[in-house]
Amino acid sequence: MEPITWYSTFIGVGYRYQDVYMNIFPLFEDKRDAIKLWKKAVDWWPDDKIMLTFVEAETKYWFILYCKSSLLDQNLGFIKSIPMSENYQKFKHGVEKIALLRFGIYKTKEPKTHSEGPEYDLELLKKSKMIYNILFQRYQDLSPYSVEYNSIKYSELYV
Repeated sequence: MEPITWYSTFIGVGYRYQDVYMNIFPLFEDKRDAIKLWKKAVDWWPDDKIMLTFVEAETKYWFILYCKSSLLDQNLGFIKSIPMSENYQKFKHGVEKIALLRFGIYKTKEPKTHSEGPEYDLELLKKSKMIYNILFQRYQDLSPYSVEYNSIKYSELYV
């Protein structure tokens, strides 16, 4: 397997529950960048080789998404430390070992009047991948030789 280059500059992770399969989507501010990133990396991932791991530690969790394939010329993974939330807990307890991966665009809309606070708009891109490998782990249980442990250590160096 090619070494993984970790990408962490997306703004967060969103969840959608009302479809046949729960959706999970890394959130981006710029649609053009998200589309380019999908085409560069995720489009080439075989669905059955996509790995999604949530590593929990106290009040936060790490979202770790990558492809475990020896056929890729380059391997890009996604990692983000995120505070625990009700949405994450709902996803964790409701997902049935299969989820739909999409990218989301989350941006601020101009308020209609000056008295209103900021409004936000969410757009989900149409392209999707099925994720069959979803794990929930605790940080203290990770092997120091695992991809997840090493990606967290790597990401902490660059925070």
